[in-house]
Amino acid sequence: MSLEAELSAYEVQMERLVSVFRARMTEVCKSLRLTPPQLCALRTLARLERSKMSPLAEELTLSMGAASTLIDRLVTRGLVVRDTDATDRRAVYVSLSPAGQQILEDARLARRELIRQVFEKLSPDLRAQLMTSLNVLASAWETLPESDFNAELGSCSEF
Repeated sequence: MSLEAELSAYEVQMERLVSVFRARMTEVCKSLRLTPPQLCALRTLARLERSKMSPLAEELTLSMGAASTLIDRLVTRGLVVRDTDATDRRAVYVSLSPAGQQILEDARLARRELIRQVFEKLSPDLRAQLMTSLNVLASAWETLPESDFNAELGSCSEF
């Protein structure tokens, strides 16, 4: 197979994989009564632990207005809490509530169960080959230089 044919086949398979994974994770979000952007915001907050809105909006690659609306909905559901800085009352921080931490754990477990179901369909040898191939592929991607395009993608891979 020529390099061009391999590139085309790779694109088709990656799009297929991303599409089916995204669809399954959207089902997980629906079962948790979340939208994918809400799950992304929760995951980002878990990583940041506590954040002002401006850096959070930047991490999510959203405008301040869109980020505020997203966080308002999560606050209303009790998944995110707002608090002020003791030394600067104007500074407002957001962080996960215990309920937000629990729903993130529920999403992680649901994602893990989906992956388990897929892996159970593969032989141990095939799973080992897959993991080796994925490691090689990830390493190859990591050798590419940074670009402005990568920075625009934001920190959340959606799922």
